[in-house]
Amino acid sequence: MVQSPPIDYTNRDFASLRQALLDLARYRLPEWTDRSPADLGVLMVDLFSYAADVVLYYQDRIANESFLGTAVERRSVMNLLRLIGYELAPPVAAATELSLVFNPPKEGASTKVVVPSGAQFSTTGGGAPQMFEYLGPDLTIDLASDQIVRDPLDKKDLRTYNGLPVRHSRAVATAVLGSSTGEPNQRFALAQQPVLLDTLEVEVDEGAGWVMWQRRESLLYNQGPDGRITLSSAVARDYYVQFDETDKAWIVFGDGVYGRRPAPGTNNLRATYRVGGGVVGNVPRNAINAAVTKIDPLLAAVRNPAPAAGGMDHEDLDHAAKFGPLSFRSGQRAVTLSDYTALAMQAGGVSKVRAYLRGWNQVELYVAPEGQRAGPVPEDLRRRLTAYFDDKRVVGTFLRVMDPITTPIAVSLSIVVSSNYRPEQVRQAVLNVVRDLYAYRNVDFGQTLYLSDLYARADAVPGVFAVTVTRFRRVTDTGAEVNPLGRIDLQPFEIPYLEEDDPSVSPSLYFQVIVTESA
Repeated sequence: MVQSPPIDYTNRDFASLRQALLDLARYRLPEWTDRSPADLGVLMVDLFSYAADVVLYYQDRIANESFLGTAVERRSVMNLLRLIGYELAPPVAAATELSLVFNPPKEGASTKVVVPSGAQFSTTGGGAPQMFEYLGPDLTIDLASDQIVRDPLDKKDLRTYNGLPVRHSRAVATAVLGSSTGEPNQRFALAQQPVLLDTLEVEVDEGAGWVMWQRRESLLYNQGPDGRITLSSAVARDYYVQFDETDKAWIVFGDGVYGRRPAPGTNNLRATYRVGGGVVGNVPRNAINAAVTKIDPLLAAVRNPAPAAGGMDHEDLDHAAKFGPLSFRSGQRAVTLSDYTALAMQAGGVSKVRAYLRGWNQVELYVAPEGQRAGPVPEDLRRRLTAYFDDKRVVGTFLRVMDPITTPIAVSLSIVVSSNYRPEQVRQAVLNVVRDLYAYRNVDFGQTLYLSDLYARADAVPGVFAVTVTRFRRVTDTGAEVNPLGRIDLQPFEIPYLEEDDPSVSPSLYFQVIVTESA
């Protein structure tokens, strides 16, 4: 008796399915022996195998997208994390401070200059110009007061005002969202993106004029600044904002039980907001040098002495899969140091963070903002983080947002290039791999730098016949050029960087790759 062929449930591709069907046919229809492609039975087997291969592929994809660890589509990760109340962070705007340089006023003329709220400044040079705005109240600068700085050696007697806070943003004209039908759970998309939520204002014309509605985190319940939970009643003029996988923002209104339904009308919904954000706003120093808004004829120059920092694209999937469950575990409460770390990473604009308990009730949060390199925390981000933790920290606990401690390191290498390679190209390749090894994105607080890693990276470059590290130490260290321990130990709140990144120091002093000879 011919035994039934065993079924292998792991064979899910076309070839395996086809072979399984033919094995089954050999058992069920022993008289069918023609296996030529022209046979109708073989054709049917091929068609069924193809259809089953397609169906099983989509079944596998659906199964993978159902779990956080295997999902690869942004929409799937967003929906999975919404089950635990975690929303993927939208883009965050960069911030910096400007220095405004003025010509001296004429004798007898007014010395007062007004920088209006919403004043715009932009970058110039390569690439699309990036817009930055001053969003504080109208600022009056007296060019004859201690608000300005004067250089006694400057024959032109220029006056400089330092510290004008600006943010990477652009105002959008008030736009009509659409018409309310009075139905529950109405959704309306904002036309431009990425939206800066703290600038969003939504108004509804209920028949007697425009009325401002309040944005909430959720229409089921909302946590106020004092930590109290408030419910959105059937008459509450509340809405919330939800981002989709393309970063488009949707205004969502209530269903009449949780949150009020907007009254029916024609074009009776409108919104005012600003757009901005993303890593494109992390511009280098002195990149912002044009005043779009006409401020005063005395304004001679604009510059940003420090790079813009804190700009971040939307939260990537790896970050969300890691910090989403941690945020859920913390319950939106900062109790342990790991809670502070997880919640700070959720706040946006933060690249790296470390928390330290200074005494029993003072938490120091060392923050490295998003940007091209580690630097001071922009005041806009510092204020936002402080406000973010106000309703999350334990009562009686004080929080200080600290700047990272940047530690310059000195690296020099001598390489021998293989005879069949161009020395300058190999040298440039070694420069690039060393820069990548110590790039801001690849280093962290308190990281130990190993000499062996430097050798491994440089030696792996095609064309390098031999390499010798002649300098590997902190810039501030004295003594041996190469650390005798073969490593550089950093303190918990230090972040390393190559000294060449400091524009005040010549790149040739502390970071060198020298071709000694060709082999």
